Amino acid sequence: MTAISKYFLISLSGCLFLVIFASGTLADNQLAEALGFGYEGFKTTAQEGVSGPIGHWHYYWKDGFRIDSREKNLNLKFNLNIMGDGGYINDDDELKNAFPDLKGSSLLFRRLMVTMAGSLYDFAEFKLQVDFANARDIKDEWIRFKGIPYIGHVTVGHIKEPFSLEKLTSLTAITFMERALPTLAFTPGRNFGITRQSPAFDRRMTWAVGAFLNTGSFSSVGDSEDQLSEANGWDFTGRITGLPHYEDQGRRLVHVGLSYTHQVRGDAISDAQIQFRARPESRLTDDRLVDTGGFSANWQGMINPEVAMVSGPFSFQGETCLTYVDRDTGGNPWFWGFYLFGSYILTGENRNYETSKGVFTQVMPNRNFHLTKEGWGALELALRFSYLDLNDAGINGGREHNMTAGLNWYLTPNTRFMFNFIRARVKDRDTQPSVDNGLSHIFQARFQMEF
Repeated sequence: MTAISKYFLISLSGCLFLVIFASGTLADNQLAEALGFGYEGFKTTAQEGVSGPIGHWHYYWKDGFRIDSREKNLNLKFNLNIMGDGGYINDDDELKNAFPDLKGSSLLFRRLMVTMAGSLYDFAEFKLQVDFANARDIKDEWIRFKGIPYIGHVTVGHIKEPFSLEKLTSLTAITFMERALPTLAFTPGRNFGITRQSPAFDRRMTWAVGAFLNTGSFSSVGDSEDQLSEANGWDFTGRITGLPHYEDQGRRLVHVGLSYTHQVRGDAISDAQIQFRARPESRLTDDRLVDTGGFSANWQGMINPEVAMVSGPFSFQGETCLTYVDRDTGGNPWFWGFYLFGSYILTGENRNYETSKGVFTQVMPNRNFHLTKEGWGALELALRFSYLDLNDAGINGGREHNMTAGLNWYLTPNTRFMFNFIRARVKDRDTQPSVDNGLSHIFQARFQMEF
């Protein structure tokens, strides 16, 4: 833990440097222009550059505040991402008795994250993120070495394991406010490790493999996945994706993929605990309606097939996660879950896809929102069904299925309002507090912006 703590302090110092630079420039140029703020003056000044004792530097605004050295050997980019959530949760008597604090209204910062990314000459890229809304969470902190002979690009640091389409898609780009039940419960989060990822066959295929020192997600999957704790084992994770159909620059495509992770416990851990649980696809509550509780295990394996389709403004996406746990006594449980969702963008845009990584990115409105000119951004309707089963081999963490309706209003590529209504049904939970058959309704909204 000593080395990890030092790593965190160094990262935090870097983020303070970022805040100093970003504090005077917190304006999304597209949104500022739409609302009539003066942006052109800043842009003109910034593009002039500045001279100093270390030479000539060029600073400007392009999807964030950027600084380039005169020879362009060093490039830096700074961003601030803000997400504010609010809403109300209503439950029936069954859940009210089990979770007295579940019902009610809440307001919170879902994310207040500072990011610094950059490149050094032609051989290295790096990224540093800290989310101040979730102070214990450590996000991306890595360096990528490019063009190593016979190997290619290699990334080392605190990074996402290459597992699951929804998990690898950024929170700023996912269709719903939170990821689906099986993604929350099963998928590994960020860990310290090394990974190799590359596109192939003219970006019609991607593959990624990695080895990770598990510092959180094995002990409390879906809960402390980005928090640092004592390392308790190793994860070996890989993902492969393909595009059997791709045309019109991604406006029409079919995506398929498969992920697998094998997580082993370290021999020094005498009683490694595994626990699967998930919030009801909302951060308005800390209650987990389904929860296995902690139990001892030797290792676990997860397999996750994925499929997605885009046909103009319509899209479809689904994944299934199967989890096998090996333990010495009580039998070896299988847990599983899946989700399916469809979305339709009323204004005609399509979901964007990054062929080099096999993930989706932000929707780009054809016309950004503007108060005085023509343009209302993009409007998207979405519907999702998700299911999670945590009952097997004498472990009865419960079963939950959710139906979620969503409306997204993209003012600009970096600014959107989100509205979700969730109907969550929970059954057959014997772990305390037990739930026989409970129902909850959640309405939540989010405003997000990236500078």
